[in-house]
Amino acid sequence: MTIDWPATGAMLQGWGTLIGAGAVVYAAKRGADTYESWRKQKVAERRRDQAEKILTAVYKARRALRFVRSPMMWGHELSVAETKLKEDPKQWDSQTESRQKRLVTAQAYFNRLNRTSDEQQELSECLPMARALFGEILEKALEELHHQFWIVQIDVESFVDDEGGNSDFTKKIRRGMYDVSPREGENNEVSDRIAASVVEIEGICLPALGLT
Repeated sequence: MTIDWPATGAMLQGWGTLIGAGAVVYAAKRGADTYESWRKQKVAERRRDQAEKILTAVYKARRALRFVRSPMMWGHELSVAETKLKEDPKQWDSQTESRQKRLVTAQAYFNRLNRTSDEQQELSECLPMARALFGEILEKALEELHHQFWIVQIDVESFVDDEGGNSDFTKKIRRGMYDVSPREGENNEVSDRIAASVVEIEGICLPALGLT
């Protein structure tokens, strides 16, 4: 039988084209898989780095809130607060003695809050990437924790005008100001919200660090 070389060449050329096309498709898929694997690795690394940053900020904020809400008020804190208030002697002298005492205590708490501004700022800076990388639940948990600084400030402001006429209100603002264990059957709303926020944040961030 005589081989039809032109026809054979055409056939081989066709097979070569198919093989070449298959190689291109395979290379493209292999490249896409490699890129996707690289992308996932980079996202995982970004999530891990951000989770570490978030947890660091959270633990600092929790410690800062404990510092602010400590019921132990040292003498030098009160002295500094009183000195600050007496910078406006007219305003100071116009207050009753009982209100002056409350103002001094409140100013001491405000000084503590001011000293935690870095921790508050660090926590706030975590919010955008928390939502982008982990979602809305983590963002809201961070916001709730950050919100407790404001709650404490409001309770301290209320303390200044509280003369004990409403015992329930007095107890409520004291619970906000003081990080103490509540009596049996009572809750400390601020302490509970802080603890719940930290637990929720840890539940999202610790797995990203490979710690759970």
